[in-house]
Amino acid sequence: MAKQETPNQISELHSEMRAVFLSPSGEKVLNYLCKIAHVNEATYVPGDTHETAHREGMRRVVLSILRFIDKDPQELLNLPKETINE
Repeated sequence: MAKQETPNQISELHSEMRAVFLSPSGEKVLNYLCKIAHVNEATYVPGDTHETAHREGMRRVVLSILRFIDKDPQELLNLPKETINE
């Protein structure tokens, strides 16, 4: 059985993830992850349940990161196109 993280460990991880993903380089990586993980688009693939599940799993991981660092996924809809395409 996995060991439960303490509130201090979670708080420390939260601070570390914010430091990583809210830095200029981290934001570029996060934007890229959002793009490839279909965060702002439908994950459903007609006729392909496996690909749909795969895309939804990728999306879920990135959304978990966004929630954990207190970043609203809707903010990413307003990014300049060149930032998203990098």
